[in-house]
Amino acid sequence: MRSANSRALAAGAFAAWLRSPAGARLLATERAPLRRAARRFYGDALLWIGASPQLLDTTAQCMVRSRVLATIDPSAAACGQQVAVAHTAAGALPFAAGAFDGVLLHHALEAAPDARAALREAARVLRVGGRLVVVGFNPLSFWLAAKPLPAFRALKSVSVPRLRDWLALLGLEVEDKPAYVHVPVWALARKGGDVEEAQPPRSPQWWRRLPTGGVYLVSATKVAHGFIAPPLRQRTADELAGAVPQPVACVRPAA
Repeated sequence: MRSANSRALAAGAFAAWLRSPAGARLLATERAPLRRAARRFYGDALLWIGASPQLLDTTAQCMVRSRVLATIDPSAAACGQQVAVAHTAAGALPFAAGAFDGVLLHHALEAAPDARAALREAARVLRVGGRLVVVGFNPLSFWLAAKPLPAFRALKSVSVPRLRDWLALLGLEVEDKPAYVHVPVWALARKGGDVEEAQPPRSPQWWRRLPTGGVYLVSATKVAHGFIAPPLRQRTADELAGAVPQPVACVRPAA
């Protein structure tokens, strides 16, 4: 596993890339599906975890009273919105269990030192009945062609099947089929150009469900308290001997 320092630097490089014209093109393709997903948030508080706050405005119209941005980027701000900012890692959130009615992970698992720990923390601060939305790069797509880029080299994406398994273990039930955003890889590699050209025309419903998109959106609801088993360790010979049931004498009743 990479050190937390190197992964923090990787997250910082990715956040800087998102502020470039190529990153703006990526965010432009994600804006519409994020706005659709945000409409289903409701309750008292929503937590946004990610490297960039540039799409926070997609949650402005959702039915929550307050929003909180959690990011490791010390230069990140709320972009003029009424949002509280917490500079923290995704794997160590300074919030109480069940503090939020909704949590949105925007490319947070890829840059986290431990993706499972980050997802576990998101599930911990989410109340039972709350919604979790995960936005991530799809490793089972042409997005792999962008991996050699410096901004993506240290990122480690999580596939949808593996994410489903992790969510089930944490007591979260996937609501619907994942939505996919078809991002042209060439748009991620270009340094200049018009940002507006990345905004695709309105796509039909079946196109959003094709699992070949470079970015996925997975929505889940917390239905129970999940359980994470502790890491296994090799037991000693004495422990194994004590764990084996010992034979006992069998006394037959007298005839």
